[in-house]
Amino acid sequence: MTVRRLARREVVDALRSYWFVLDAALFTAGGLALVLFGGGDAEVLGYRGYARALAGLAQLAMFFVPLMALFPATAALAGDREAGTLEYVLAQPVTRGEVFLGTWVGVATAVLLSLVAGFGVIGTVAVARGVPGALVAGLLGFTLLLGAAFTSVGLWLSAGASTRSRATSLGLTVWIFLLALGSLGVMGALVRWGLPASALEAWTLANPVEAFRVAMVAVLDPEASVLGPVGASLIGTLGRGGLVAAAAGSLLLWSAAAAGLGLRRLATYTEPRS
Repeated sequence: MTVRRLARREVVDALRSYWFVLDAALFTAGGLALVLFGGGDAEVLGYRGYARALAGLAQLAMFFVPLMALFPATAALAGDREAGTLEYVLAQPVTRGEVFLGTWVGVATAVLLSLVAGFGVIGTVAVARGVPGALVAGLLGFTLLLGAAFTSVGLWLSAGASTRSRATSLGLTVWIFLLALGSLGVMGALVRWGLPASALEAWTLANPVEAFRVAMVAVLDPEASVLGPVGASLIGTLGRGGLVAAAAGSLLLWSAAAAGLGLRRLATYTEPRS
């Protein structure tokens, strides 16, 4: 009952957030534009025209989905702590584990429902224009995994932050760091330092944003023409199915590990003395 009440409150708070609603609206509008206007070469190249449009949608998700998850997640526990609500809740007959679980379920539910609603609109238009439903379902599944992973990351940061603004700043820093240190971002450094190509491949799968990108391009582009050298090398090593499975495992691991660290941080956090 406690978990359910906390989750319901977080869903309502997230859906009332200006930035959350704005990100969701921009993502849906951008996805529709890509599906409607990004597959103009479909009559010549077959479904690959739409696969490239959906690959563009995957790139859009790399930017908007982490933000959709981070804004409500980083604001949740840290915002309650800043307002004094968290201290009141923890004074009740409730464990910190229940508080964290209820918060995670609520934020994740808001994020995932928004993504499903947005993809419902985008997917309906895409399928009506000839895109195979399996491709849309695959993109949706990986987008939900990406949203869940960044929900856990946001709550991990929020559990140890004293204010909402500090937690949000940390979340944005992590997001920018992961984007900046994508495959291309670290390729030059690896070459300069003489590190093996396997190090770049390992980082690609360890980075949740990059894992999402290479998996989705592998699913959407049968010829893997836009994967780049790292993605092509991973397919050569793992196979297409192995790459997709490894990327899914990476996102699931991020969700579980960051949630575990967030729970531990909340369990050991003590209010600073004034």
